[in-house]
Amino acid sequence: MKIKNILVIADKSDPKNKALARAKLMADRHKASLHIVVSCYERLDVLSAKISNAKKKEVQENILKENKKWLSSQIKKEKLTRVSSYESIWEKSIHEWVVKKCKKESFDVIIKAGSNIRTSREIPINWHILRNGLVPVLLIAEKKWRKKQSIMVSLDLSSKVKSKQDLNRKLVEAGVLLATVMDVPLNFAFSLSCSPVLKELGIIEPRQLMKEARQKFLPIIQEMAGDFDVAAENVHIKVGNAENVIPSIASKTAAGLVIIGTVGRKGLKGKLLGNTAERILALLKTNILVIQP
Repeated sequence: MKIKNILVIADKSDPKNKALARAKLMADRHKASLHIVVSCYERLDVLSAKISNAKKKEVQENILKENKKWLSSQIKKEKLTRVSSYESIWEKSIHEWVVKKCKKESFDVIIKAGSNIRTSREIPINWHILRNGLVPVLLIAEKKWRKKQSIMVSLDLSSKVKSKQDLNRKLVEAGVLLATVMDVPLNFAFSLSCSPVLKELGIIEPRQLMKEARQKFLPIIQEMAGDFDVAAENVHIKVGNAENVIPSIASKTAAGLVIIGTVGRKGLKGKLLGNTAERILALLKTNILVIQP
């Protein structure tokens, strides 16, 4: 993974400017360029029929101008020095604009505020942007990186599907890059599924299962990490459902950022993330980087 070109979605309703603050941190550390956008939309069709289309157009242009003025002031306030361009756009569905923009231009990551998907009023927008399928998305929960935090990578090591194995490698590479640049500990998490019935019957012993999994998967993680030193104590394997295990390990390791992969699927309403990934994301309270194949 490389981070040289970043698309930032600014949010006027966020008084902390979390997306802009994190964009500055990443741009400065990775020497990356920023393209920043703020979107706006008003239903001008509800205005009096007596108002001409030309007047409505003028209202729209004034709103766009004010939003761009606001964005310019926030760029100065957050001291963003690596901005290559910024714009105010008239869009009812920002996620559709994001997909078109990412098809036209090459971005390495999208940054947007609001990672607590379960409670955010931006739920529909966040989900759609995560499903873009083109560019990794970083959702920001906190403006500042607190001391003694770590990065945690969630892996699916049991799958023999090539696309998932390739995705694991991308997740590890992203974790190594970010942990190296930010100089923070890097942890890896993996959940082992276990039949409750077999567990109760004593046919499967969870501790033995975890021991065998560690012996099998630790070398695989270390190989994927290359020259990065992966200590055994930084690999966390627990028996249970991923939606419970991953948030639990994230809390235990004081993760400020969780990197998670998801192989999208097609549903009645378009592209989905996958049931497990959606449940995990709904429970995490950290910054989240979502990567797709």
